Amino acid sequence: MRKGATTGEENPTVSAVLMVFGAAVAIGSLRYGWGSLDSPGAGFLPFFSGVAIAGFAAIPFLQSLRKGWRPLRELWEGVQWQRGAVATACLLLYAAFLRDLGFLLSTIILTTYLYRMLEPTSWKETLWAALATTLGFYLVFQKWLEAQLPRGLLGF
Repeated sequence: MRKGATTGEENPTVSAVLMVFGAAVAIGSLRYGWGSLDSPGAGFLPFFSGVAIAGFAAIPFLQSLRKGWRPLRELWEGVQWQRGAVATACLLLYAAFLRDLGFLLSTIILTTYLYRMLEPTSWKETLWAALATTLGFYLVFQKWLEAQLPRGLLGF
């Protein structure tokens, strides 16, 4: 955490927004039906996810009300947006090229770049981590869950 950073407990604005978002998700999911535990309906997971988001957001919200309100501007002072913007751009490019390059190649490129950007290490460590991550995702999604992943132009 950067020097002078806060934990978010001093300003309930973010927590309040998350509580409203969670409540909206929960309320919106009611129209899809819950189903049962044996056969959950389309609204089952969104409802409980919304309740969890609102519930977890309520904790720092209530804590911040006891400590007092600080301006939201103070929470964002000194934040460096570049890394988040670059990571977002990388994910958008990944989504754009996933079908053409295929899952394996796209994921290796993405994870290699993200690993180098987040924690610069040697190329050997970065490539091994990217390959291991991609292989793990491939095994989980393609083999275990039997999801159909894009093969791309090269056929893999």
